[in-house]
Parts: sequence; C-alpha cells; structure tokens
Amino acid sequence: MHIPTQVSALLQSLTENLAAILRANLVGVYLYGSITQRAFNPKRSDVDCIVVTKRELSEKQFARLRKWLTVSAKLNSWTTRLQITFLIKDQVLTMTARACLYQFGILKRCGSDGNPIIWLNVLKSGAVLFGPSAESFVPPITSKILFQALQREVGYLREEISNKPKSEWRDVSSYRDYAVLTLCRILYSGRKGTIVSKQTAANWAIKHLPLRWRHIIRQAMRNKSLGRAKRIPLHQIRQFIDFADAQLHLDDRTIHR
Repeated sequence: MHIPTQVSALLQSLTENLAAILRANLVGVYLYGSITQRAFNPKRSDVDCIVVTKRELSEKQFARLRKWLTVSAKLNSWTTRLQITFLIKDQVLTMTARACLYQFGILKRCGSDGNPIIWLNVLKSGAVLFGPSAESFVPPITSKILFQALQREVGYLREEISNKPKSEWRDVSSYRDYAVLTLCRILYSGRKGTIVSKQTAANWAIKHLPLRWRHIIRQAMRNKSLGRAKRIPLHQIRQFIDFADAQLHLDDRTIHR
C-alpha cells in the first residue's frame, strides 16, 4: 500500500507518542479503512485507526494525548484527518463500553457500539502499527453479530436522513454521498459476509442491484471522486435506505434458511 509521506510520518509520530503517553496501558495500534484497501484519496479520505488499551484512559493520559494532538495538528495538517477510536481490549465488541474518539480534530470520551465491522476491516486488510495481531484478542465475529451490526448501520443512516429533527448532517452533500456509498457496502457485506471499500462495494452494487439505484450510486461516486457538491435528493436516499433494510433481511433469511 502507498501512504503519502506526511501521513507515514504522522502515523510513526502517533505510534511513538501513544507508547510514551499510555505506556503499559497501550495494547496495540491498528490502521484500516481506505488507506489499507487501495481506495485512498489524498484529497478527501480520512486516516482510520483503532487504539486498543488495557483499561480506560486516565484523566492524565486523556489530557496529555489531547495536548499532543493539538500540537501535532499545527505541525502536520493530516492530524485533523485522523479518525481514531480508543477501545478497551476486553470490550472491543461490547455495546455501551466506554471509549474515546478523535474526529474532526477533537478528542472526546464516548460510548462504543461494539462495532464488529471495523474489526472485520482490520482483520481482512488492516495493518498493525504497534502490538499483537488483532486475531489474538478479537472474539469470533459470527454472521449473526455481523447482521446485527449492519442493521444498526442502516438505523444510524435512517436516523440522520429521515428521523432526527435537527440533523446537522442531512443537508451536507458529502454526507448524502457517504450514506449512499455506505448502503452499498452494507448490502455487499450482507450478501458476501465480508468487508470491502465503499468504492469496491459501489462497483458491485452497480452491477448487481436493480437499475433504479444506479444513478444515485454513480452520482455519489462522482461527487466523492471529483469533490463536487451536487446533492443527491433526500427522497431517493430514503428509498434506498428502505430497499437496503428489506434486502438485508432477505439476505439474512436466505443465509440462515
């Protein structure tokens, strides 16, 4: 995989500083997502990482880490394009586990939904930056666990696109593209039981889904590739969400028949 020089330097610095700040609390650092799936776009892609710790970050560790990230952002602009999830080793698949998230340049404490999708991503195509292989501590991810996670993902998208009265994302063009491409990946994973990049899933969807969805999928791909701001109509995304939800349940019944 090719990683831009500034990103490579940032990941090395991140790993070194995590080890210095967290010390014995640090279990491992794992890179995943588009950057390890040959789908990385330097103009638009995030850099996705998971940091696994033995226990929750202490207040001192949290404060030192936030300070380092703030300084790093001034030295390397890629810092604010990091998306880092901090999870506790024995709770990586536990819903409502305590966690931390660094996103959009902000470090905060949060809850985890025990998302197995990111771990399937790590296990299939991720890279270990520090620590043992993920296989050594991630519990088995069954088809049932995956299906439940895919259901939750559809629910999250429906919440932002349809249900939340004051969604901050609904009218953002790039989020609409994200929603369409994420639905493609959900449908691919429901059918194949594995994880691929949004680009790969979208190409698959164009070939295998009904013709009515091709336009918005291609529009989302063009917007993401070229950075265009042509917004996909909300009603079309809502219909695609309904289709994905129904298809996901159909695939699950077929697999477990």
